[in-house]
Amino acid sequence: MRKRPQPLHRAPPPGSSIEPQQLLALFSAKDLNALIAAAFPVLQAAVPCDFATAFYRGAGNGLLKQRDSYGRLSSPAFMRRYMELTPALPMAMANPGVKILTTRTAVPVPAATLRKTAFYREIMQPEGWRHGVALCFWGTSPAALPIFVTSVYRREGKRDFAARDVAALKRIHPFNNGAVDRLHEREAARSHRDGIEIAVRGGTRGFAILDGNLTLVHANPTARRLRTIWMDEPAGTENSWRLPPLIEAACRELHRDWQSLLRDDPDAAGIRRPQPVTHPAVQGLTARISLVCPSTADLAQPTFVLELDRQPDGGTPGTPDDFAQVLQSMTAAERAVAMVVADGLSNQEIADRLGKTVYAVKFLLHRIYRKAGVPSRAALMALMRPR
Repeated sequence: MRKRPQPLHRAPPPGSSIEPQQLLALFSAKDLNALIAAAFPVLQAAVPCDFATAFYRGAGNGLLKQRDSYGRLSSPAFMRRYMELTPALPMAMANPGVKILTTRTAVPVPAATLRKTAFYREIMQPEGWRHGVALCFWGTSPAALPIFVTSVYRREGKRDFAARDVAALKRIHPFNNGAVDRLHEREAARSHRDGIEIAVRGGTRGFAILDGNLTLVHANPTARRLRTIWMDEPAGTENSWRLPPLIEAACRELHRDWQSLLRDDPDAAGIRRPQPVTHPAVQGLTARISLVCPSTADLAQPTFVLELDRQPDGGTPGTPDDFAQVLQSMTAAERAVAMVVADGLSNQEIADRLGKTVYAVKFLLHRIYRKAGVPSRAALMALMRPR
């Protein structure tokens, strides 16, 4: 029989209070792992519990991963089954913005009936819990599902969470919510920054940055003018913004491809792009779309970089040689990884294609960044991509 793992953060005794340092750790979290590590002690200081969990999702794919205070990490396959069986998800969707969900409200049946359900047999019992309270966080913009969920649990034979316990969790919800929103905004800003870096380094005359909902974040005057040509709109309408249907369809297809990848690789990040979209009637008018996937895909939508150009002779942009010297300075292994990165693949895809481990790919990327003089994957893509 497998020995039960010991919790990473032991629950404090009843009556203990949350320390200011614990709340400060929440707001100083710079990535998802740090946020989760800071959230567990706050939850366990708020109420006596056996363990705590964090649920988080890939953009557009629902809850994909679960990590708990024992150090266990659930697989995407387990989470898909969880989503099929849990009654909490339909309840949250029916009550958008709900902050607190308890087991007794999500599964309001007698214990004997509960034990016969697939949800109890396949999820609750293997995970080792009987009573739970979930804190839901919806992000700064409207969402169909929570972008982050933390929960506390008690095992079979323990008392259910009392009203005072739920009240204590409600009191700490705003602190956790503020930390989630702060990280969400940080990730969105990082994706926008990487998108702008692609456009600037690429040298395209017209560029626009769109958020994950295809809402305009920024567009330079050339992009606005070329967009009116795409839409066959009269001069003077540059300040309005409607995405051409052909480009919108390409963006959504690219987003769907990324969502499919997230089902198998929830950590997929980087940059993905399709072939340039060509205007069906205006010769030489092209659009190149890049999807900048956030490093914390669970808390932020990707950014779209739209590069518009028009070649006077009807041709397409050529391929520069400005990265030839960079390639020559690399080892054969570094060069192979760099060229595959230019195809917009994730670390896992690169590892699979080249027969390496993900850790080896990350190590080689670090050396490639240093030799290329770039700070990020987005900058490397902008330097090496075909034009």
